[in-house]
Amino acid sequence: MVQVSSDIPVTQQNSNAESSDDFSQRTQEIATDICRQAKKIDTLAESLPGTTNAIGELEKDFQELNRENEQVTVELQEANRQARELLDSLSAMLTAIADNFGSSTT
Repeated sequence: MVQVSSDIPVTQQNSNAESSDDFSQRTQEIATDICRQAKKIDTLAESLPGTTNAIGELEKDFQELNRENEQVTVELQEANRQARELLDSLSAMLTAIADNFGSSTT
Protein backbone atom coordinates (compact mmCIF):
# COMPACT_ATOMS: atom_id res chain seq x y z
CA MET A 1 0.00 0.00 0.00
CA VAL A 2 1.27 3.47 -0.87
CA GLN A 3 0.93 6.30 1.60
CA VAL A 4 -0.15 9.33 -0.40
CA SER A 5 0.21 11.87 2.39
CA SER A 6 2.14 11.93 5.63
CA ASP A 7 -0.96 13.41 7.27
CA ILE A 8 -3.01 10.33 6.41
CA PRO A 9 -1.58 7.17 7.95
CA VAL A 10 -1.98 3.77 6.34
CA THR A 11 -4.11 1.91 8.84
CA GLN A 12 -5.13 -1.20 7.00
CA GLN A 13 -3.45 -3.28 4.32
CA ASN A 14 -5.62 -4.00 1.28
CA SER A 15 -4.95 -7.49 -0.02
CA ASN A 16 -6.26 -6.51 -3.49
CA ALA A 17 -4.06 -3.42 -3.77
CA GLU A 18 -1.35 -3.30 -6.43
CA SER A 19 2.29 -3.37 -5.48
CA SER A 20 3.98 0.02 -5.30
CA ASP A 21 5.87 -0.73 -8.55
CA ASP A 22 2.62 -1.62 -10.36
CA PHE A 23 0.94 1.46 -8.90
CA SER A 24 3.78 3.70 -10.09
CA GLN A 25 3.75 2.11 -13.54
CA ARG A 26 -0.02 2.52 -13.93
CA THR A 27 0.23 6.11 -12.70
CA GLN A 28 2.90 6.81 -15.33
CA GLU A 29 0.74 5.18 -18.04
CA ILE A 30 -2.25 7.31 -17.06
CA ALA A 31 -0.15 10.48 -17.11
CA THR A 32 1.22 9.53 -20.55
CA ASP A 33 -2.30 8.88 -21.86
CA ILE A 34 -3.49 12.24 -20.53
CA CYS A 35 -0.61 14.00 -22.32
CA ARG A 36 -1.38 12.17 -25.58
CA GLN A 37 -5.06 13.06 -25.39
CA ALA A 38 -4.21 16.70 -24.64
CA LYS A 39 -1.97 16.78 -27.72
CA LYS A 40 -4.77 15.28 -29.85
CA ILE A 41 -7.19 17.93 -28.56
CA ASP A 42 -4.70 20.69 -29.36
CA THR A 43 -4.19 19.30 -32.87
CA LEU A 44 -7.95 19.12 -33.47
CA ALA A 45 -8.47 22.64 -32.13
CA GLU A 46 -5.77 23.99 -34.44
CA SER A 47 -7.43 22.34 -37.44
CA LEU A 48 -10.79 24.03 -36.80
CA PRO A 49 -11.70 26.57 -39.48
CA GLY A 50 -11.18 30.15 -38.53
CA THR A 51 -8.85 29.58 -35.60
CA THR A 52 -5.73 30.64 -37.47
CA ASN A 53 -7.22 33.09 -39.99
CA ALA A 54 -6.09 36.68 -39.93
CA ILE A 55 -8.68 39.38 -39.31
CA GLY A 56 -8.46 40.55 -42.94
CA GLU A 57 -9.12 37.04 -44.21
CA LEU A 58 -12.07 36.63 -41.86
CA GLU A 59 -13.52 39.94 -43.04
CA LYS A 60 -13.10 38.87 -46.67
CA ASP A 61 -14.87 35.56 -45.92
CA PHE A 62 -17.64 37.44 -44.11
CA GLN A 63 -18.13 39.82 -47.05
CA GLU A 64 -18.32 36.88 -49.47
CA LEU A 65 -20.90 35.15 -47.28
CA ASN A 66 -22.85 38.40 -47.08
CA ARG A 67 -22.85 38.71 -50.90
CA GLU A 68 -24.04 35.11 -51.22
CA ASN A 69 -26.76 35.80 -48.65
CA GLU A 70 -27.95 38.88 -50.58
CA GLN A 71 -28.06 36.88 -53.82
CA VAL A 72 -30.05 34.08 -52.22
CA THR A 73 -32.40 36.66 -50.69
CA VAL A 74 -33.10 38.13 -54.16
CA GLU A 75 -33.71 34.61 -55.54
CA LEU A 76 -36.05 33.83 -52.64
CA GLN A 77 -37.99 37.05 -53.19
CA GLU A 78 -38.36 36.23 -56.91
CA ALA A 79 -39.54 32.70 -56.12
CA ASN A 80 -42.00 34.13 -53.60
CA ARG A 81 -43.31 36.63 -56.20
CA GLN A 82 -43.79 33.83 -58.75
CA ALA A 83 -45.57 31.69 -56.15
CA ARG A 84 -47.95 34.56 -55.32
CA GLU A 85 -48.68 35.11 -59.02
CA LEU A 86 -49.38 31.40 -59.42
CA LEU A 87 -51.61 31.41 -56.34
CA ASP A 88 -53.53 34.44 -57.61
CA SER A 89 -53.95 32.80 -61.03
CA LEU A 90 -55.09 29.52 -59.48
CA SER A 91 -57.48 31.36 -57.18
CA ALA A 92 -58.96 33.24 -60.15
CA MET A 93 -59.42 29.99 -62.08
CA LEU A 94 -61.10 28.28 -59.12
CA THR A 95 -63.38 31.28 -58.67
CA ALA A 96 -64.28 31.17 -62.38
CA ILE A 97 -64.97 27.42 -62.19
CA ALA A 98 -67.09 27.89 -59.07
CA ASP A 99 -69.02 30.76 -60.67
CA ASN A 100 -69.49 28.74 -63.86
CA PHE A 101 -70.61 25.68 -61.92
CA GLY A 102 -73.02 27.76 -59.83
CA SER A 103 -74.62 29.42 -62.85
CA SER A 104 -75.06 26.11 -64.72
CA THR A 105 -76.99 24.42 -61.87
CA THR A 106 -79.64 27.13 -61.57
